[in-house]
Amino acid sequence: MGLFRLLTFILIAIVAWRMIKNYQRATAKKDSSSEKAKISVREKMVKCEICNIHLPKEEAIAGDINGDNDDSEYWFCSPEHKETFKLQDS
Repeated sequence: MGLFRLLTFILIAIVAWRMIKNYQRATAKKDSSSEKAKISVREKMVKCEICNIHLPKEEAIAGDINGDNDDSEYWFCSPEHKETFKLQDS
């Protein structure tokens, strides 16, 4: 009778372990698919006029060179590049 109990306990432990692993795998799959959805959202990219690096528009510095607040045609990756462009343009 003791051997039967031991085998039953081992079987229950294996089934519980498999259920936990399946749950973890499903949770990880759900997290990775939501992470891919976040990454796949495309941001508008702009190019720095000085170094030609591309960066998201939200991180770029608008080149309001003429003083008007319209949408800028010039974008910069840093304030130093904006100042350099102003000096070159003058």
